[in-house]
Amino acid sequence: MDSRIIKLLSKSLWVALALFAIRYLIWNFNSLYDFIGAAGEVISITIVIMGLYSGFLWRYNPLEKIPKLMGLYEGIIEYSYNGTVAKKDTFVKIRQTLLSIKVQITTNEITSNTIVANLVEENEEYVLYYTYITNPKSKYSKENPIQHGTCRLILSTKDCLTGNYWTSRQTIGDIELKRINNSK
Repeated sequence: MDSRIIKLLSKSLWVALALFAIRYLIWNFNSLYDFIGAAGEVISITIVIMGLYSGFLWRYNPLEKIPKLMGLYEGIIEYSYNGTVAKKDTFVKIRQTLLSIKVQITTNEITSNTIVANLVEENEEYVLYYTYITNPKSKYSKENPIQHGTCRLILSTKDCLTGNYWTSRQTIGDIELKRINNSK
């Protein structure tokens, strides 16, 4: 199981125990019915709190080590396909929660969207791996049909991602991205 999920479950347990203790101190349990009712209240409140935490509040926790990548980026894609080497400007939108990352890349020809993504720590630096599918604009669909690809981006500085990618059509390339805004 992913370590982020384990940490979130651990935090959920501590929140539930704290809420249960507070609930007990405020209203003692006179019967098993009171105990079960209190447990239901605590579980419901814990689910809401942890849902808010994993969706938004984690961004403001200074103890969370996970880099906050969400935002808009612009950059250059250098690619090689069938012996042709070229460059393209690109815009990237990253949406992130504590447990998920979605990457959308837009160029003049295509938009690509994440199928699966994971942010991992390798050799004391964070690396974003993601697999995607492209959606070409209709006028480019013959030369650049739908394809699947995988990308590896290293968080080189707080606002820069650099890496490479490869696709099902044997395209390979390098990507350099710089954050243009931070959407917290």
